[in-house]
Amino acid sequence: MRFKCVSKLWRCTIEDPNFVTMHLKHSAQSGTSWYVLLTGWNFSRDQRSSLYPQKSLTLASQLEIEVPFISPIGYYGVIGSCNGLIYYLFVDMYVACMVFGFGYSDKIDDYKVVRITYFPDKYGRYLGEIDPKVDVYSLGTNLWRTVKFNFRCELSHFSRGHFNGNLHWLLMAIDEDHHWYFRSIITFGVAGKVFNEMALLKNCFIGLTYNRAYLVEINSSLVLLINCRDLIGRSYEKCYIWVMTKYSVPNSWTKLHTLDLDEGVSRFHGFMRSGELLMQTYQHVLISWDSSMGLTQLLRKLGRFDLVTMVESLVFPKEQN
Repeated sequence: MRFKCVSKLWRCTIEDPNFVTMHLKHSAQSGTSWYVLLTGWNFSRDQRSSLYPQKSLTLASQLEIEVPFISPIGYYGVIGSCNGLIYYLFVDMYVACMVFGFGYSDKIDDYKVVRITYFPDKYGRYLGEIDPKVDVYSLGTNLWRTVKFNFRCELSHFSRGHFNGNLHWLLMAIDEDHHWYFRSIITFGVAGKVFNEMALLKNCFIGLTYNRAYLVEINSSLVLLINCRDLIGRSYEKCYIWVMTKYSVPNSWTKLHTLDLDEGVSRFHGFMRSGELLMQTYQHVLISWDSSMGLTQLLRKLGRFDLVTMVESLVFPKEQN
């Protein structure tokens, strides 16, 4: 922003779409242009996010980013980041059950937000008689549009993997014994605005007494994280890491690692560019894992927080007429 004020020539150069694209590609390949954005759940009207360099999360925050709007309920969430843009959200989750997604397609050069709203029926069931409502926001047109969603199911809040021009969520369904299970993956094409279903390999869940699952992305591959607890159910003790080696081919799921998590993990935040997996314990401590170092505690007790990885870029929302 400072360099835009130097001269009109500099401003035109920095805002040139070709220069922005070139800068983004360079940043994505650089090890020093990736950051972790951490936003605490402190219910404050003066909300700020902390920006940490991915190379060392133990350092002090490099920058405090002020959220550029005021939440009427005093709570801000972070849905995700794409090409340097951050999607902040404030919503009263007691009104309805909502699932979100945020992604980009280079085919149409547009960013879109997907909002799936589940309304309770008269019995308080979110998968009852009322179908979910799906709205899609286009940053290019600054408009919301309702789209078709032909799946009677619930999508996991923790699965917001975005790559290959698609958003991904795990689809949860109820079996004949009235137990929840993960049935498949729902994809949304940012360019085509169409939902599709992708099969899961059933072997991923065989023999697990209880599980949560998360979809994330690393090195342009879809990764399934399965978090399991012991038979007593006191804590989550293991995490199985599966990678889809060929996109949209169910039989290409391959189990790479099994992690022992003695402290218990309440949430997975995905992979950094270095390959480290970021996790949050029940004590709200941020820890990481990689195949060479094992588990490492990164930051002390933080309270509840949202975390996304992001890249430095010159991408800026287009001005609306």
